Order: sequence, then structure tokens, then C-alpha cells
Amino acid sequence: MFKLGTTLLLSLTAITGFAVDPNKLENLNTTNTCKYCDLTEAALAGRDLRGADFQNANLAGANMSKADLSQRPLEKRTLSTNFESANLRKTDLSNANLTRANFSNAYLRETNLSGANLTGVILTAANLKGANLKGANLEGVKLDEAKFCNTTMPDGSVNDSGC
Repeated sequence: MFKLGTTLLLSLTAITGFAVDPNKLENLNTTNTCKYCDLTEAALAGRDLRGADFQNANLAGANMSKADLSQRPLEKRTLSTNFESANLRKTDLSNANLTRANFSNAYLRETNLSGANLTGVILTAANLKGANLKGANLEGVKLDEAKFCNTTMPDGSVNDSGC
């Protein structure tokens, strides 16, 4: 009995140790704000997150595929946000201000980043296959090992270097 109880307690601790804080998700749902919060590996796929405030949030490993963060300019809303290894496939980030955000190893396949401010963004080893960067500001961007294939670049040209 002791062994079963200990195993159950350790299992619950392990699960909750990596789970997203439900209070943070509730706050995001009700206020559309999650400043400085940790949403590591959060399931946010398909969500309408237009105008959401993720300033200095940690979204490492979050699944935001097909999420919509477009429409209103995000201004400071995503400054320094950690999207490391996040799944952002087909996410609409058009015209977003993503200054200094970390997208290392992020899955940005078919993501719309047209017109986005990507100044100082880290895109190291990011998958940008099929992404749209037309009109995006790439000043100071780190693109080491980024994967391009059918990627529309800021000037409208298509980069197929990684196909």
C-alpha cells in the first residue's frame, strides 16, 4: 500500500511539475493577458489570441498551431517572449511586433509573418518552410541553421535553399 501511494504521489508530482498553471490559462481566457507567466507546453492550438499580451511570457514548447495572433498590432505584447520549440504552424502573426522574441527551434511552417517586426528576434534552427516573411523587418535577426523552403522573404522573393 505504501509503495502504491508513494508511486501515485510521485506520478502526480511529475505531472503537475510540467503542467501549465490552470490559473494562468484562466487569466489568459478572461483577460487575454499573460505577462511574465509560464505557459510551457500549453495547448493553445486553434485559439483566437488576437491582441493577447504575452510580454516576457514563456511559451517554450507550446502548441499554437493555427492560432490567430493577428489583427490588432501587438505593440509590446510579445516583447522578449520565449517561443522556443513552440509549434506555431499556420499561425497568423502578420504585422505583429515580435521584437527580441526567441523562436529558436520553433516550428513556423506556413506561418504568416508578413509585415511583422522581427527586430533582434532569434530564429536559430527555426523551421520556416512555407512561411511568409513579405515586408517583415529582419534587422538584427539570428537565422543560424534556420530551414527555408518555399519561404517568401521580405522582398517578395522565394527562398528554396533548404528544399
